[in-house]
Amino acid sequence: MSLSRIMDSLDEELLCVICRDIFVDPVTLPCGHNFCSDCVAQLKHWVGNSEPATDDEDDDHATSSSRAVPCYTCPLCHSSCPMSLELRRNVALHNIVERHWQRGQAGCSSLSCDLCKGIQRAPADKSCVNCGQSFCALHLMPHQENLAFRDHVLVKPTANISHLCKRHGKELELYCQTDQCPLCAYCMLPTETSHHHHQVLKLTDATSTIKDECKCELAKVEKNLAAVDNGLCDLEETASAQKDKLKKQQQTHLDFFRKVQLFLYIEERAWKKRFSVTTAQVNLMVDRKVAKLKQSQATLQQAKSTLQIAFCMENPMLLLQVSFLKSTEIKEQDLGLRELQEVTNHLRNLESHFTKSRDIPHILTALGELFSNQVIELDTSSAHPQLKISRKGTTVEAVEEKQNEQCTAERFNTSFNVLAKTGYTTGLHYWEVSVKNIPSWAVGMAYQSIPRTPPGSRLGAEENSWAFSCSSEGLCCAQHSMEVMSFRSEKHPEKIGVYLDCDSGILAFCDADSVQCLYTFYCTLKAPVFPVFCPKFNEEEEFSMVPMTIHSGIIN
Repeated sequence: MSLSRIMDSLDEELLCVICRDIFVDPVTLPCGHNFCSDCVAQLKHWVGNSEPATDDEDDDHATSSSRAVPCYTCPLCHSSCPMSLELRRNVALHNIVERHWQRGQAGCSSLSCDLCKGIQRAPADKSCVNCGQSFCALHLMPHQENLAFRDHVLVKPTANISHLCKRHGKELELYCQTDQCPLCAYCMLPTETSHHHHQVLKLTDATSTIKDECKCELAKVEKNLAAVDNGLCDLEETASAQKDKLKKQQQTHLDFFRKVQLFLYIEERAWKKRFSVTTAQVNLMVDRKVAKLKQSQATLQQAKSTLQIAFCMENPMLLLQVSFLKSTEIKEQDLGLRELQEVTNHLRNLESHFTKSRDIPHILTALGELFSNQVIELDTSSAHPQLKISRKGTTVEAVEEKQNEQCTAERFNTSFNVLAKTGYTTGLHYWEVSVKNIPSWAVGMAYQSIPRTPPGSRLGAEENSWAFSCSSEGLCCAQHSMEVMSFRSEKHPEKIGVYLDCDSGILAFCDADSVQCLYTFYCTLKAPVFPVFCPKFNEEEEFSMVPMTIHSGIIN
């Protein structure tokens, strides 16, 4: 074996197995292995923090091992060493390390290794142009053994690594104006074709050219920076102005809604009072007429009894007198039959009196006409084969027998869905759906492009449908694509109201009986949307044999 290889093998013995570097102030454990003093201190610190605390409530018969002095183990042989043992420096090994430093520094440059630790770092043996660091003979081994560093260029130790070419390790003396990069003399050899026919100058002569290019680039950057600054100012001013406008517009709309709410509140109280007064008048009038009729009834009953007695008399004169008196009394009695007929006619006309357009505010009349004109008819061509639809197309029921054997591309194959014939693109719309005694159901909106096969055919499963469903356990769920909202309702809804504002993108589901909003979607409608109904949302539920009925408009 050559002397150089022997020295390299001896150098490996000077490495600490913990930090994988040359020993710094080496100490010896009782087992005979050596480590850096700082590495042993870190090992003690790690063992001390990771050791579990002893239990203070141990019994009197605890073993002596539980009260032993804490120890740490040697990383090489795992022999125990007491934490309290004071380790001494290995003088012989320390001197060997010192001689190693001196041998390495003899005849070498003053540049030290960038990876060595300690005050006395080993002198650099080579510098790597690609890594930008200098290495001693020990830390240079990865560049010689690892394939990942085989292409790195190693040169004599130098502090000016940035001035060397990363391909050839030579001084950068030239400048390529075409590629705008520095070159060395080896880059211009015939074997190097990457810069042929390029305009190349000496690096010292290219200083003014580079400065001019930097000046032009600086002007462009300053111009772009000024444009960006102006754009930011304009954007901030525009955004601030738009925020103020939106805030004012929002306040205007809120004030309008509050006024509308106040108007409706006043109208509601007025109509309540009007109905209350009319009801009281009707009750008073009816009570008076009933009292008068009961009085006439009593008189007629008495006359009837007297005439029945007179009918049994044998004396003609007495019979004639009684009959004359009673007939005269009955003729003079005001029975009030004409007034009774007038009261009956008046009561029959009360409903039409309150529904006259001149007695209802114009805004309420307009709203009533807007919502009352909604007519929904179910499209039988899209219905699931086991859906039974009425002739008028206003009721749908899930049954066990197939109602239609014809399989088309428009028909839902798995989900018990049916679409309405008419879709909506603009305006306000409202309809109500009776779901009483139906175990599981779903109502909502969908595009015509909703898939007819799973999984997209299930209402609310994708972006092309919105659904509000309820199960037999009272669990309500609003779903659209990845947006799912579930809650448990104390009272199972019996009639669901669906409110759709196409222009604002508002889709709301409410309890039509208690007039309480259950959930609201805020949508962006891109195509006509169609009402969709599902009388059997959960396939595990039994067939209810109760139809789902669609009511159009507010007043039914």
